[in-house]
Amino acid sequence: MKYEQVEKKMPPDIKRMIKEQSWWAAWIQEDDDLAPFLTQRPLLAELDKQLTTDEQHTLRLIVSAFGCLPFTGEALEKQAAWVMSGAQMRLGLIGLRRLGVIVTFRKSWGEQLFLLPEDAFAIWQELLFPVVKFPGGREEAPGEELEWHALVQDAAEQAKAANPRGLAQMMLHFLTACAQQPTMPLSAKGTLHKKQVHKLAEPLRLPPAILTAAGLSYAFRDVYDEPVALLLDLATRSGFFKISGLHEALRLHEPSIEAWIQGGYKWQQEALYALWCDMVTPAPVGLQHAIALMERARSGAWYEVEQLLTQVRACLSFAGGDVEAEPLEAELGTAWLQPLTAFRFIDVSRDTEGRLWFRWLIEPRKTLNLDEPAAAESQEGPGKMYVQPDFELLLPPDVGLNTEWEVASFADLLQSDYVRSYRMTKSSFRRALASGKTAEQIAETLAAHASHEVPLGVLRTLTEWAEQANKLALEDVTLLRCASEADAEALLRSSRCAPYLADRVGPAAFIIAKADAGPLAKCLEAMGYAPHFKAAKRAETPEAGAGNLLPADVPVQPLCYSRDTARIYEMEPSLPRQEELYPDLQDIPPSWIKEFRNYHASTRKDMIRKAIEWKSVLQLRKEGQDRFIIPRMLREEKAAWHVEGLEQEREISVPGEDWQEMKLILPGINDAFQREKEETLENL
Repeated sequence: MKYEQVEKKMPPDIKRMIKEQSWWAAWIQEDDDLAPFLTQRPLLAELDKQLTTDEQHTLRLIVSAFGCLPFTGEALEKQAAWVMSGAQMRLGLIGLRRLGVIVTFRKSWGEQLFLLPEDAFAIWQELLFPVVKFPGGREEAPGEELEWHALVQDAAEQAKAANPRGLAQMMLHFLTACAQQPTMPLSAKGTLHKKQVHKLAEPLRLPPAILTAAGLSYAFRDVYDEPVALLLDLATRSGFFKISGLHEALRLHEPSIEAWIQGGYKWQQEALYALWCDMVTPAPVGLQHAIALMERARSGAWYEVEQLLTQVRACLSFAGGDVEAEPLEAELGTAWLQPLTAFRFIDVSRDTEGRLWFRWLIEPRKTLNLDEPAAAESQEGPGKMYVQPDFELLLPPDVGLNTEWEVASFADLLQSDYVRSYRMTKSSFRRALASGKTAEQIAETLAAHASHEVPLGVLRTLTEWAEQANKLALEDVTLLRCASEADAEALLRSSRCAPYLADRVGPAAFIIAKADAGPLAKCLEAMGYAPHFKAAKRAETPEAGAGNLLPADVPVQPLCYSRDTARIYEMEPSLPRQEELYPDLQDIPPSWIKEFRNYHASTRKDMIRKAIEWKSVLQLRKEGQDRFIIPRMLREEKAAWHVEGLEQEREISVPGEDWQEMKLILPGINDAFQREKEETLENL
């Protein structure tokens, strides 16, 4: 979940209280959105310097142990047990919540969930773990560059290699296959029909388990295989599809497709990478750290995967415990490196010692303007295609997808490699005419993008095909049927309706251009009629003519299930206060937290019990030497009693008479303790 999405759910009072914090008040105006400020690295770097020790250590624990996964207070306290007291952790969490860095949701039964939004994770990782970084990348390949199938051992996975040009090329082939379907009606449960799914899958060259490998699941697994589901999902997220409410069918949204194909190929790949990241986020925390570290790498330079894993383990180790290398390496390879290689977002190489390396083929951390792709990156260079006398069209790698989209409208794909091969046929030519193109337009496209003059025989054949096609035409029109001839005459007398009624068929019917059906219906309603769409007696599919009460454009939902579980919950309507950490604080003697004393054994035990209840700290003094203890248990025996707990991340047991003076330390209350504790914890 990103800060922009969080802010839309955020109660106004919470937003106001965050803006009123002294730190943000210097930067944010009353009407400003919070999200842009909470995701700016320079501002967060300054904020990091202002965080208290408890806030910084708590945030470091969150980044290390959870990343941008939601977590409970109990889970965080368990992670913090060896580093800081529960009161310190809760105090740090309160501060982070009041600053807006950590946001809080509430489940229906009242349990709180905390979250670091994903678009700030990489920034905080870099700020809080400054020693974690890659050594400089190398320019030359360390060894043999590997194809995708060399990364997997499963024979079924190896059987279908990925497209050498990558995911953007696959997206173009997928959209072309969609455009070549007369219609894409949806079944009663909202899926495409299997015959059409098969046609959409034909040009795809992607691993058969591409989603499963990344840990993703999706709807309608019985209808869509994984490559088709992936392309459908990405196209949906890109806005390439709408649902026609009149016919309950998918249709291509031409403006969105036109905007996408006008971008350069690298920009198109980067846009798809951003969508892929949205799909897999939030990932398991180890993978989150790996992704963020990888994205710091310089595009085009080679980096060793083993060094990446070392840095990931360093990030994870702050939360305590050993991180096993083999499971982490397997997760990184299967869920991340393999898909990125198949999509041609990265190259991989293996050196002579068997070590794996990678390099970016895109700029992964580039900020994309998805609404204006042409402005984000210049279009492809002046690549030209080769028009062969046998009607074959060869498109070298420097020919952009915008040109290929035009070619695919009147030619059939033969082969998709670095050089794409198409062929014009009479069937593909007729398909282009049916879509509204003319022979002249096709000839102009060939001339504009051909490296040499278009062969004369090709142009002559196009002219002959056009002459044959123009003799007869089947048009997709709408029939307006009136109840009587008198009603038909009344419509002709209407100055508003008459322009749409040029073709009369019999005494009481008219042929209407399909594009005019909507405007004509409005005119008829203004005249007092109630026109309705009547399904044909022999519908093309069981769904034809259904759903005519739906709006014209219905949004299409992505197929892949979201990993963002926090989005289903409402935000916590209030922010906590520091005073809530210590209920009944007024009931204890003020001297317990203000001064050192040599207390009686019964008072010592009361202070220890209160420290355990509040999960705070005891400061013990003997012969001028101070100790800071996080008590966990008071163990009483017949002869003596002990306090057990933690001291500098070690379990200890201290006899009740093993100190002279003591004081109860309440983080956030004893300001002097904060300064003393900073010196003790400076190396943590």
